[in-house]
Amino acid sequence: MSRRIFIDTKWNPKKNKNSRKHVCYDPDKDLFFEVDSLAELKEYDEIYLDSSIFPNIWKQLRELVSSGKSVYYFTSPWKWREIRERFREDLKTRTGKVSKTDNGDAYLIWKVYELSLIKNNTHRYFRLLTIVDVELRPLLMREELLYKNLQRIRNASMVGVDVGSNVKILEKMVEDVRREIVDRAIKLIPGFIDIARGLGLDVDDVNGLIGLAGLLIYIKSTSYQKSVKYLGLYKVKGRDAWKMKKYSRRAQRYLIMLTNTILWKNGEINVPRYRDLRKILKGVIESGKRMRFAERGAGV
Repeated sequence: MSRRIFIDTKWNPKKNKNSRKHVCYDPDKDLFFEVDSLAELKEYDEIYLDSSIFPNIWKQLRELVSSGKSVYYFTSPWKWREIRERFREDLKTRTGKVSKTDNGDAYLIWKVYELSLIKNNTHRYFRLLTIVDVELRPLLMREELLYKNLQRIRNASMVGVDVGSNVKILEKMVEDVRREIVDRAIKLIPGFIDIARGLGLDVDDVNGLIGLAGLLIYIKSTSYQKSVKYLGLYKVKGRDAWKMKKYSRRAQRYLIMLTNTILWKNGEINVPRYRDLRKILKGVIESGKRMRFAERGAGV
């Protein structure tokens, strides 16, 4: 029988002696406890995290996944208020509080899992982290952070701020991490270079390959319609439309990078429109389906 643990993760850099620990709930023992590192949980077969995957825990997750543990994370953080209200009485009975607490959050992760198991829809709330995720997501996060800093310094330079050699240093750092992402994507993502070539990209189209890698990692659904919704490739009318539209800005950024590269290679310099983005998205999804079908046919 698989042993499961449910965790409210915390940002806990070792340099900070006052950092908070990860709070865990073991439903089999009905026990709360704390750990400094997720790597301490190797006695469990399945590990369920909340939606907060902090930069400093990727190494711990890599260690768990590499040792054969199944690690899942909660994918619907915007539903926390609804979840807390639904399990209000259970939460109060078990923790003595209805308000947000570390123990309560770990407990609620378990309650969501328990209910989704009964309804046979755990895939709607939890997503499995693969070796590709734990290898590439930290690099993609680093690239995004470096690029934002580069943009900030470039903007400062445009208004007369003396930024010295910072621009060239950051440009080199962004270039290096992007090349590392592409190299790892080619090694880790099955059929990556074939999908890229099918879209008209070659190994020198680094920006486009970064966009493709990010897209393949963050979009898990093979449904075109679900992916359109996840990426926000639709219009919402009304004064409060921006509040109603929930989508992954990070995943959309990778699609825009990929689409821009393909459009530029085709001699188009316009800003991508929704129809351009949807066309490229459909091509990526169809290529992924063909690749998986070919792998099954070859007995891979």
